Amino acid sequence: MPDPSTLISKVLPLCEPTHIQERRIAKVAQEAKTHVDSYVAQLDDVVDVVFGGSFAKGTWLPGHADIDIFVKIKPSVGIEKFEEMGREIGSEALKSYGPKLRYSDHPYVEVFVKKVRVNVVPCYDVEQGKWQSAADRSPFHTRYISSNFDDEKRRQARLLKKFLKSVGIYGAEISTEGFSGYVSEVLVLKYSSFENLLRAAADWQERQIIAVSDYDSDFVRVSNSSVIIIDPVDSRRNLGTAISPESVAKFMLAARKFLEKPSLDFFKEGKYRRGTIKLLPNVLVVEFSHEKKSPDIIWGQLKRSLSAIAKQLELAHFEVLRSSCVTDEKSSAVLAFLLESITLPPYTKRKGPEVFRRKDTASFLSNRKKPLASWVDREMRIAMVIERRATDARKFVKSLLINHRENSGVSKDLIINKLQIYSGSDRKIIKGLAKKAIGDVVSTERLIFR
Repeated sequence: MPDPSTLISKVLPLCEPTHIQERRIAKVAQEAKTHVDSYVAQLDDVVDVVFGGSFAKGTWLPGHADIDIFVKIKPSVGIEKFEEMGREIGSEALKSYGPKLRYSDHPYVEVFVKKVRVNVVPCYDVEQGKWQSAADRSPFHTRYISSNFDDEKRRQARLLKKFLKSVGIYGAEISTEGFSGYVSEVLVLKYSSFENLLRAAADWQERQIIAVSDYDSDFVRVSNSSVIIIDPVDSRRNLGTAISPESVAKFMLAARKFLEKPSLDFFKEGKYRRGTIKLLPNVLVVEFSHEKKSPDIIWGQLKRSLSAIAKQLELAHFEVLRSSCVTDEKSSAVLAFLLESITLPPYTKRKGPEVFRRKDTASFLSNRKKPLASWVDREMRIAMVIERRATDARKFVKSLLINHRENSGVSKDLIINKLQIYSGSDRKIIKGLAKKAIGDVVSTERLIFR
């Protein structure tokens, strides 16, 4: 078995684009920017057009190149006009490429130029620290990384991104809640190399603080995330907020596993999961269609709804072991819940307070529907057997979504159509997205737990 350093030296070339790929991406980038430059030449409120993201920093991965074009707008422009310009510039300048409107903190435009994704994003032309929109920091991020990276650090950043992709935790989108490209670059700056980062991450502590320069300790004290990563261009911004606890834990475990047993699998994107059919009967599947919305919006609604339904199932005494949601980001979605049991016995036992607590005892008795049997046990507590309100998780969730949705916590803006609710044992109707959702809750990730 090779040691980590030996394997890393073999993997590095796999993360590097060829000269042909570099020329192709540069040509596409310039083609798109030329159109934008030409269009904004007539707009007095546009100050400049600049490249951003991994393309501008030279840290993009072969086969995964995205090109960000930032349109810098005068700070005097109001937010409504700013957003309108963001929609207009990308849509009009690149209209021959089939532009699509996307939303993050504000609208931006996405197109594909020769199969390469290009994002046209508005931002204000502000001084550092005087942010007016969420995208204003991005040009500063590009400048900071570009000025602090040499060719070796670019290679290390690409290596890290490849690793994160294979583990399934690359990207700050709400669908992933993982490590963004910029976070990856900041981590390489902090730890100097991919291997140093893994060795450090293997021993990260709860609320680990990561900073490449001085930071405000008072700000850190009130920061609430599993890992606190200080933005080098804004010391009062925690980049770790967008990373879920699950993603942090996966990264730590993957780092430990790679250092123990280095393998090329950690740099190959594939299906590294092992499922079991034994758990299928215990999986509750909620499948439906929804309105087409921005990916960030629909994922947010689905995750909130997933959490709300899981909570309602728990309140009805169905033990939820694991849950997951998926969407094609067009019109279909599936929620999956791995339950301890999809059905419950018709009766259950309830224990009340000790009889010495007179008021509590009276309250316990008055707040219960007529029990099937009651008694005092050897602990001098009232006990009773009552009928359960729900015994089948499928029927419970169907009633929740159709008859009791207002108070369920399910996102009110999520329009649910063509609702189907079934268990994982109904194999004949399981296909497409449902297979993925079910796989998410019954599988083990082999890269981490092999």
